[in-house]
Amino acid sequence: MLLVQEVILIPHSECRVRTPDRVVWSTERMEPMLFRARQEHLGVVKFHSHPGGYDNFSTIDDESDRAFFQNTTSWLRDDLPHVSIVMVPGGRMVGRVLSDEQEFAPLERIVVAGHDIEVVGSPSAVPIRPHAERHAQLFGEATTRMLGRLRIGVVGCSGTGSFVVELLGRLGVQSLVLVDADHVEHRNLNRIVNATLEDAEIGRPKVDVLARAVGAMGTGTEVCTIPALLETREAVLALASCDIVFGCVDTHSGRRTLNRLADFYVLPYIDCGVGLNPDGVGGISQVCAAAHYVQPGGASLLQRGAINQKTADAQALKQADPEEYAKRRAQNYIPDVDVVSPAVASINMLASALAVNEMIARLHPYRNRGNSASSVRFSLSIMHVYLDRHDVTERSQDVGRGDVSPLLDMPQLSAGRAQ
Repeated sequence: MLLVQEVILIPHSECRVRTPDRVVWSTERMEPMLFRARQEHLGVVKFHSHPGGYDNFSTIDDESDRAFFQNTTSWLRDDLPHVSIVMVPGGRMVGRVLSDEQEFAPLERIVVAGHDIEVVGSPSAVPIRPHAERHAQLFGEATTRMLGRLRIGVVGCSGTGSFVVELLGRLGVQSLVLVDADHVEHRNLNRIVNATLEDAEIGRPKVDVLARAVGAMGTGTEVCTIPALLETREAVLALASCDIVFGCVDTHSGRRTLNRLADFYVLPYIDCGVGLNPDGVGGISQVCAAAHYVQPGGASLLQRGAINQKTADAQALKQADPEEYAKRRAQNYIPDVDVVSPAVASINMLASALAVNEMIARLHPYRNRGNSASSVRFSLSIMHVYLDRHDVTERSQDVGRGDVSPLLDMPQLSAGRAQ
């Protein structure tokens, strides 16, 4: 997996020659870029376009790429893969890697996490199975095949997570990575779809319950189960291999970690949330469901006010060191995070549908006003839909950093540390 950290544009004025089949550009900007790449052990990706629409590499491209990357490799003195990508009108891209032996190997897929989520590859290689024929009537064959090639992570397999998994399985995505350390309890039976009394009696892992349900669908979706906390190396590395990640957790600390994951691994992240404000005796002041779309490097959940820093810190401390948390809580240094929230399956289902449809709308843009809004909230109290747009107040410096040590710059994810 290769991640793009930064795009450096070559100005039109620095392209000395422009003909229908050739562009000659100055390499002056290459020296500082290559110096940084050597210092930080980064690879190089070369983008160029074919305005005429030819969606492959030409013989001129072959000559140019070999010469360009031979010089690049000599400068960097490393064995990292380097990539060339051609863009054509309409958004299609084709990419390849140049090996040490100067041989080209095609990229399996290219994922672009913008307002729209673009997944470029070879969708024609994926057949449309019988269960997806009616999907193709709405989305067309290309998007339906694309869904059949996606690897999607779901963190949290309880109320909202179980419905998200149900919908993704019915859509026939290629594979799911399910992350949750908890087991089914009797109190979960009101909201985990496909969970049974037997599951609660024996304390079956939630990930296993959902994997069983997806397998029984017969849609061909493969499931990888991670019965562990999100803040473990196993979970982070498994999620990093996904194309899209859904967050279905109710803690501020978990949602903050997922936001970091999105930045480090350039992952589109969809956060699924429910807001229920009862008075404890049957009165309700607010019922709402929300889906936040988080672009790598975009407005974070903290910037949006969707999570609170102090609460996230307290929750993280309680998970990592319960004794220290109790000590600080007794001294009123940190907020109380032992709050039991109500949970209702019908509201969870609505929030999950919002989140999954948010993904579909970005994979197959159909909204009349486009996808510039970053959050959708539906208040059942006043029956109103809010579309919110959040500008970046401070861009993350972690975009595309990938497998740093420790993972996500979090000490608890250090290699060799007991999980």
